[in-house]
Amino acid sequence: MKKEPLFSYNPESGEASCLIEDKDGNIIYGIAKCHPDDMDMANEKTGCNFAYKRAYIKVLQAYKKELKIQLGALNQLYYSINRSKYFNPKSYENKMLQRQIRQKQEDISYVNDSIKNAKDELNYIIKEKDKFYQSIRKHRNEAKN
Repeated sequence: MKKEPLFSYNPESGEASCLIEDKDGNIIYGIAKCHPDDMDMANEKTGCNFAYKRAYIKVLQAYKKELKIQLGALNQLYYSINRSKYFNPKSYENKMLQRQIRQKQEDISYVNDSIKNAKDELNYIIKEKDKFYQSIRKHRNEAKN
């Protein structure tokens, strides 16, 4: 990321947004909207945190797409040189190309894991917040009675 993320929050709608600029200067947008049942618990910090996590997942997905394009180009290059009558499987160039292909495959696998972990973390946090909100509501109702 080039710059710090930019956040905005609308307390009336419970909507938070986050803008992230990736390394190529692309703007990635994440948004979080408070559930209507949770408007009594809506706050800027939670909304901005959820918006940031959603934007971050989109950054990872864009990076994965870029890696797949690079891997495709490397595979095409290997296919082309492999068909040459001068192809030497033991050459330095071939070994380096194979190493680059493996590295891109590992990078894609790592990014896939990062995307899955980020989504799982976001879902876990949302579930835990919901449990917390229900607990607070329960205590509020007991205090009223």
